[in-house]
Order: sequence, then C-alpha cells, then structure tokens
Amino acid sequence: MSPPRVSRRVWSIGLVSGMGGMLVMLDATLAALALIAVQADLNAPLEDAQWVVSSYLISMAVSLPTSTWFGNRFGHGRIWGAALAVFIAASIGCAFAASLETLIAARIAQGLAAGILLPTGHAILIAGAQRDQIGRVLGVVGTLISLAAAIGPGIGGWLVDVASWRWLFWINVPLGAIAAVWAAKVMPGGVAQHGLKLPLGQLFLIVTGLPLALYGASEIASRYPTGNGWLSIGGGAMLLMLFIAVARTSKSSLLALELMRNPQFRASSLLAVGNSANLFGGLLLFPLYFHAKGMSHSQIGVMLLFMGAGTSCALYLAGHFVDRFGPRPVVLAGAAMLAVSAAPFALVSVPSDIAAVFMFVRGIGLAWTTNPTTAAAYAAVDRKDIGGAATLVNIVQRVSGALGAVAVVAIIGWLDGGGGHGEVRAMGLMVVLPLLQAWWGTYLTGYRAMREPG
Repeated sequence: MSPPRVSRRVWSIGLVSGMGGMLVMLDATLAALALIAVQADLNAPLEDAQWVVSSYLISMAVSLPTSTWFGNRFGHGRIWGAALAVFIAASIGCAFAASLETLIAARIAQGLAAGILLPTGHAILIAGAQRDQIGRVLGVVGTLISLAAAIGPGIGGWLVDVASWRWLFWINVPLGAIAAVWAAKVMPGGVAQHGLKLPLGQLFLIVTGLPLALYGASEIASRYPTGNGWLSIGGGAMLLMLFIAVARTSKSSLLALELMRNPQFRASSLLAVGNSANLFGGLLLFPLYFHAKGMSHSQIGVMLLFMGAGTSCALYLAGHFVDRFGPRPVVLAGAAMLAVSAAPFALVSVPSDIAAVFMFVRGIGLAWTTNPTTAAAYAAVDRKDIGGAATLVNIVQRVSGALGAVAVVAIIGWLDGGGGHGEVRAMGLMVVLPLLQAWWGTYLTGYRAMREPG
C-alpha cells in the first residue's frame, strides 16, 4: 500500500519552516566558508576564529531547551516569528562587527534565535503530518535547506573574493523578510497555554553547564591547553548532572528526558551525535583543507556547492525510502558513502575535478544519514511529545556539531607540520565517524514498529 498523500496545507507550512531552517543552515555553511577571510581581516588565530562557528552552535544548544516551553506558553507559530525577527537583527549586527569579539557576540545572538527557529518549525510541521508522511515531508523541507547550502557557498565564495565576508550576513536580511511575510499568511500561531511557569532553576543549570563544558572541551583541545579547561569541563558536567537529577524528579521539566527511555528515540539520538559531528566538523574542515591546497574562496564555494547539490538530489528519495523500508538500510548506505568520499582526501592528493565528484557523493551520504535519523526520532514518539522530541534532537545535533568543530581544530593544531598536513590528517576523522554512524545505525528498528501507538 502506498503512503498517504500529504495535504497542501502541510506542504505550505513545511516550505515556510524550511525557509527558517534554510537561514540557520546557510549561516552555518557561510560562516565556515568565511572563516579564513575573518581570520585575515580581524587578525585572529584559528583557535580564536573558530568560535565564529562554535559560538553559534553552542548558543543554539543553550536556547533550544526553552523552545518547547515558549512554544507551549505563547504558541509555536508566534515564537517562530519572534525568533526570525531576532535572527535578522543579529545578522545585521554580524555584518557591522568591527572586531572578533563583536562578531562572536552577534553570532551568539544569532544562535539563540536559531535555537528557537529549528525545533518550533519542526514541531509545527510534524504536528500537522501523519506518521507515514514524516519522511517525505522532512525530505522536501531538507531539500529546500540543502539547496540553500548548495547555492549559498558558490555565491558566498564569490562575494568574499570580490567584496567582503560581511556580505555573507547581509544575505539573511532579504531572505528573512520574505520568510516573515509568507509565515504571516500560512503559519498557524498555535495555542497559548496561560499559567505555565518557566523552571528557572533548571534553566540556569543547563544554560551555564552546556557552554562551560563545551568551552572546557575547546580549551583542552587547543594547542596550548591550560588547567582551566579541565575545571570548566568538570564544573559543566556537574551542573548538567544536577540538571538531569532535578529534571527527572520535577513535575515541570524543561526537557522531556523521559523520551530517552524509548529505545528507538534513544538510538536515533545516539546516531545524531555522529551525524552532526560529521556534518559540522566537515563544514569547518573542508574549506580549510581546500584553502591549504591553494583554492580561492570562489573555488571552495564551488566544492561546497557540489556537496549541497548531492544532498538536494538525494533528500526526497531518502525520505521516500525511509517511509517504505525503514531508516536502517538508508543510514547504512549513507554512512558507506560518507566514508568512501572522505578516504581519498586523507590518503592522496585529489585533483579538483575528481574532488567535486567526491563532494557530491558526500552530499548524498549526508542526506541518507541525517534525514532518516530525524524521521526515526520523530516517528518513535506520540504526537503530544513532538515538541519535546524536536528540542532534544536539536540539542544533541548542535552540541555534537560544536564538538565536531572543536575536534577538527584540535587535530589540525596537534598534527599540523606546515603545508596543510594538519588538514589532511584531520580528514581521518571524516573516515572514522561514518564507521561509528554505521554501527549506531544498526540499532534502529523497522519503520513499521515505530508506527505502533504509544
């Protein structure tokens, strides 16, 4: 039996929420592309400049836990619109930044808004779709996002070469305005639940514990680590463990941690760790690798364009296969493509035309690992828990992405002997991660089992 057709209303909401996700992903991609230019313009070492990428991901993880509460309290559609407005304003701040510190501060504001945009958009979309439609709906939304990731670097690389990296943030303003106007017409405001109280104690523990632990990991991974890194990790870990203990016994929990008792959701979350570390670590590593090989920003943008094109071409088919066959075989095939496409960069010098082919294959592999994992997580829970599931999934993705970026910088710093050797050696991480993704993917159950209620 063929899966049920998706209504026009669900497609409209999906396209609008996809535009919000497109802005979030576009900013992650273009910031990684601009990192080399930012280093030169603001006279910053890589260990400091990488916070332009990492601060965005970390601040997303900080605001993500509040998205479910804000969505329930004021309506998911209203909060989505407010977050979009803050994201546009922060983009203007990035474009005007006169120092690395100012740029990072604006990136933090962007990340805080992005941390609300993604899960609330997913929650609105998934709440209107049937379980047998989730794979296809996420596939189309993901295609829209990946199209931006494909086209954006090509245009962005050209802008950096002929103008300035600041124009990469100006792009968000007209795109965000279009999304805001469209959302006002089709995005449901949602139901506001008056009387909900924000658990401030839990909020304090997680918004201090997460950044502290991630900062400690970055400090330890630096070329010249200090004891402050271990203190930060220890303090952050204690705060996060205390948060878990309080949240599990509280009547009003900030995060739906009980969903982790669901084996399918737990397996999907574990797999999301490898997926996001590979995705965001790669977004940082590949531009650095190609730059070390002598490519211009425009040429690097073309390489990322091929990767995004591969993702765009593969996402809807991935969603179709997930709805029909389940996530496990799709994830295993995607992990194999990720490993095969990264291995040549770690072993030999790859000509640019051949490199473009491998980047296209990498894009397919990303589509066939990330989309099935997200669909599996959402299909594993009841409809009433979609908001909490979206928040948890996105927290795992952003924290893992930040750790992936930190790992890349650490490997480059530890193993760099000049001439781009650190970037080449760091490619080994892009080979090892897919092996872990394939292993964790074997724990995903069949899709039919996921459709059982409750």
